[in-house]
Amino acid sequence: MVTGRLNLFSENELDQLSAGAFRILETTGIQVHSEEFLASLASTGAVVDSTTRIVRFPAHMVQALIDERRSLAQPAGRHLVELDPDYRPGLGISIAPFLHDYRRRTRRHATREDLVEIIHWADVDIDRDRSVGQAVTMREVDPRVEPVEAYALLMEHTSHPEPTAYTSDDDQIPFLLELANVYFDGPRFPTGANFMTSPLTFGDRMARYLLAAIAWGRTEHGIGVMPICGGNAPMTIAGNVVVSTAELLGAWLTVKAYQPEATFRGGACNGIIDMRRGVASFGAPEALLADLGVCELFERRLGGHVGMAGGSDYIDARLVGLQSAYERMMVAMSVAAFTDRPFNLSAGGTLDSGKVFSPVDFIIDRELGVGLWRLGQGVEVTAETLALDTIETVGVGAGKSYMEADHTLRHYRETWFPKMLARGMWASDDIEFGHEEQMKEAAFQHYLECLSRYTPPELDEDKHREIKRIAAHSRHALLT
Repeated sequence: MVTGRLNLFSENELDQLSAGAFRILETTGIQVHSEEFLASLASTGAVVDSTTRIVRFPAHMVQALIDERRSLAQPAGRHLVELDPDYRPGLGISIAPFLHDYRRRTRRHATREDLVEIIHWADVDIDRDRSVGQAVTMREVDPRVEPVEAYALLMEHTSHPEPTAYTSDDDQIPFLLELANVYFDGPRFPTGANFMTSPLTFGDRMARYLLAAIAWGRTEHGIGVMPICGGNAPMTIAGNVVVSTAELLGAWLTVKAYQPEATFRGGACNGIIDMRRGVASFGAPEALLADLGVCELFERRLGGHVGMAGGSDYIDARLVGLQSAYERMMVAMSVAAFTDRPFNLSAGGTLDSGKVFSPVDFIIDRELGVGLWRLGQGVEVTAETLALDTIETVGVGAGKSYMEADHTLRHYRETWFPKMLARGMWASDDIEFGHEEQMKEAAFQHYLECLSRYTPPELDEDKHREIKRIAAHSRHALLT
């Protein structure tokens, strides 16, 4: 198995970054838009300005949190991950507002019909022990109830729905919990507004979501940050890392003041302003370095448990093709190299910084992901794989070949055989220059073939009726 990790920072540089985050938390602080959290912070030693809602944290408070995290931290590393020998991604929650419609070669707002069709494809194409999540949001459904209706559609249209729903507002949470309780015979708390607002702001939506999670009984909280160099963070990568770190530590201290037993995970999904084009880039090498820098600072200094929130899904490419493959592979390889995590392409199927979902992209990414996953398995060294007897039998090759060896027959199926990437001899200009379009067309035909094999899941009639009732109740309660 492949192991080992590259480092971005020296010990001295880690000291400077850590000290920078301490200074920002003590002198600038964070703004907290929640009376409940502000009251708790005031009772725990933080310096709270009730007028501006600015909270500053003395260094000893920050250090106490870090000391606790470091005492609980487990060593990270690829060697500790139980790797599945096969690469079998599920369809995660991407909630993209747009769909890349390959039939019409256009990008458009996703609809209920699109979501249902995607669920049907994924139900066939995703392994049964992997889940099918909400890939797109439905444009024609009121956003106040859309997450509830989407969760209900998952339960009705696939036999292996993602257990965790997504909520855009805390008013939806009771209905999502009720749906999960019906389908899974037990509630699953939804994921929701768990990102800080840069710069240095603990927003109202995030506060309401976390208060609901705490009231439900959750004690471990995942919180993300998304500073953009040149926009809501310094233009420099080091400055971005300081802001990201201060935001994560400040958010954790805020929650811990209200819930002392809380533990935390963090995610960085940072970007950079492309000043020549006036847009934010999440696929730029500088954005990737900012993400990796935050992860490394926490891993080596601040107790770990911080990863890249978007993985290789958050890229700039707006269409499936060379750019999307390059950006996704660069991120996946960098994450593996600098965090000692498995080679994982994510295969989320998202484009344009998470705004667009493409089933064709998902299918092609999965193909690429198999090859990358195989690379991460490394080289097995045993008496069988050394093949010394076979080498001696074939000898110098006079009249003999490994093609006819039993050893080759036993092992050739272990090789990665791509279904869509082009291998083989040169054919002609027309054929060779058309391979990329042929690959996309092959992925789309695979998508259509899966749709043709879809059969509705066998859902208990009482559960089905109850799911319908809860969805209807949510419409009445949240829209009137």
